[in-house]
Amino acid sequence: MDIQFVLDPYACAKYLMSYTTKPEREMSLLLEATHKECREGNMSVRDEMKKLTDTFFNHRQVSVQEAIYRATKMPLTYSSRGFVFVPAHSNSCKFLKSQNILKELDPDDENIYMSNLADKYFDRPEEPEFDICMADFASEYEIISIKIFCFYTS
Repeated sequence: MDIQFVLDPYACAKYLMSYTTKPEREMSLLLEATHKECREGNMSVRDEMKKLTDTFFNHRQVSVQEAIYRATKMPLTYSSRGFVFVPAHSNSCKFLKSQNILKELDPDDENIYMSNLADKYFDRPEEPEFDICMADFASEYEIISIKIFCFYTS
């Protein structure tokens, strides 16, 4: 064990910062080397990004606690508050249905988009308890996706 008197607060802070950011410096050098290797190999931008991502995830250092959390699939974060994105623009983006569902649809079918919060809001029942604004609707009701699986016994 190396024990020394600390005489200069700046030197102490500099040592602590260089020690605690040591893994980031090593990762930076590794990513820089990978980037240089990709440029020399004339890779496409897509392949270069894939290689840089693989390098980052395969060489990242994690603490023992994080490794245990990830191995046991425990959540790394928790919030007591939920959030819902409420689209404010009337011409918001929509997601296409999955490829499997699109293959089963009639080629002339125009119902190719997944329903979003705005669709659910405008399709709500016309009963008095549903006479609320979209923000209240989003905060009080949760969209549940139901998948039905049929098991046949022979």
